[in-house]
Amino acid sequence: MKRPPKEKNHRNGRARIFLTVAIPVFLLAKAILGIFRALKGYSKEKDEGFPFQRRVSFYQKHKRIVQTGSGIPIKVSLFIPMGEGPFPAVIMVHSWGLWRIQCDFLYAPLFARNGYVVMTYDCRGWGTSGGEVSCAAPDREICDLEDLITWLTEPDSGVPVDPERIGIAGVSYGGGHSFMIATRDSRIKAAAPMNGWTDLNFSLMPNNCWKAVWSLLLFFTALFGIKLNPKNDLVRWLKEVVSNRDLNGVRNELEERSVVGLHERVNCPVFVVHSWNDDLFEPNQILDFYSKLEVPKRLFMTNGIHGFDAGRGTLIVPNDIWSEVLDWFDYWLKGDESAGENKPEVMYYCPWTGAMQSADSWPPDGVSDFTYYLRGFQDGALVKGKLLHDPPDGAKESAELIINNTVFSLHTSGIPVIRTRVFKGGPLPTVPFSLKGDSASYTSHAFLEDTVLLGIPRVSVYVSSSSHECQLNAFLYDLSPSGLGRLVTHGCVMKSDMVSHEATRLDFSLIGCAHRFRAGNRMRLLITACDPLFVMPSRVPSRYLIHHTKEYPSQVVLPLMPQP
Repeated sequence: MKRPPKEKNHRNGRARIFLTVAIPVFLLAKAILGIFRALKGYSKEKDEGFPFQRRVSFYQKHKRIVQTGSGIPIKVSLFIPMGEGPFPAVIMVHSWGLWRIQCDFLYAPLFARNGYVVMTYDCRGWGTSGGEVSCAAPDREICDLEDLITWLTEPDSGVPVDPERIGIAGVSYGGGHSFMIATRDSRIKAAAPMNGWTDLNFSLMPNNCWKAVWSLLLFFTALFGIKLNPKNDLVRWLKEVVSNRDLNGVRNELEERSVVGLHERVNCPVFVVHSWNDDLFEPNQILDFYSKLEVPKRLFMTNGIHGFDAGRGTLIVPNDIWSEVLDWFDYWLKGDESAGENKPEVMYYCPWTGAMQSADSWPPDGVSDFTYYLRGFQDGALVKGKLLHDPPDGAKESAELIINNTVFSLHTSGIPVIRTRVFKGGPLPTVPFSLKGDSASYTSHAFLEDTVLLGIPRVSVYVSSSSHECQLNAFLYDLSPSGLGRLVTHGCVMKSDMVSHEATRLDFSLIGCAHRFRAGNRMRLLITACDPLFVMPSRVPSRYLIHHTKEYPSQVVLPLMPQP
């Protein structure tokens, strides 16, 4: 018997009210309760709602002001477990634009309950600490961190810490600090950098393309930290890039704040946490650095936007990331063998299943590089190139023309900062077509079986420019049999010393990702001269020719894995 329409609509209305009102109220109440417990240092011997089934202990919270060697006062919070020490310690560094209160509320209580001394602090310029923000300068912020380690481990501090069992963790800005200190201070015995950077140049200027939106966002959120000093590093950098249009003017200073090429200096176990859709510190630099590490290591690749998955901590809902981090420190700082049992080296998120997948190493077994050559076949106003496994055989193939108008293209990577790929089914389907002059596209044959793209695609394109400057933006789409496409990943490259009208090879990577192409779908690589929502385009009007001949074999290399 069918339910009367009015009664059914009434029930649907009540369900909507429950979803929009009751659930948020419940989550808010749970958050307030969590904050109350964190502030009071309160815990129970048996807390059924606590997501980690471990022994729970009481702790006390203290505040201190520590003078660094440069005379900067740093405000510190200390979480000290009750009982006899000395205890292992974890230093937690907050994110950009936030203070130590982030770590005090979201992360520190979990470790204090489980027998760790936790030290959080306001980096110089932030919160109630002195000085100005200089973005992890090795002679300032990182020296401050070393001074704090010295103070923490000295008997005069009165903190019951075992100096041979010190770890560090942090999200975003704190992740960058964790990477840097792991390359220069042997007192750190285990590290867990989360959504940090290894190459600050690549983060803000990937392949010489300036991330205008992210750079401006980071600058304006640091106005408090720079104390409105016109001579501050960040002010000077912004002036160099915006006013003087000189990316090289800041390159050396960004390199000083990076650890790229320093993997051999890391001498402690490292647990790297990152996200596929991190739009600031993209996964390419992290995966490359991780693969070169020769110390005990683990990789945990989640799905969310920059800093979200790890940054939310355990305050509102359970978080497997922090459970794994706690196990990591238990194993390396406490010697708890059970915390390291049956742990895969790599865990990565699979968007097509909505679950984490384990692997014994990175890249996982079964992933192989497949080369697709760009081949040119034009038809009227539309550009219909192909992606083929066979290289050009010498037959004449006309180069595709792209006009750089310095302002606009019909294609874009979407809204910066927040990637729509984090949502199931995102981004919205589109029709990735190419018009002469605006873009060039190249499409593969249909996949015969489900195939996974896992890792970093690499593009090598031979291009000639009518001027000394050239910027290319590449977009890789998953094309359904109906012709609708979804953006899988993208990348960009900029070269300012081109020889006019001379074919030059430009090598660059697309952003690393995990994506499944269904059987029957095709790939489409689309190339334009700008991406207005992602980076500032070239300001020199130019005409580009994309070459793909036997002499100039343009290609894309994809790490693929057939799915059983």
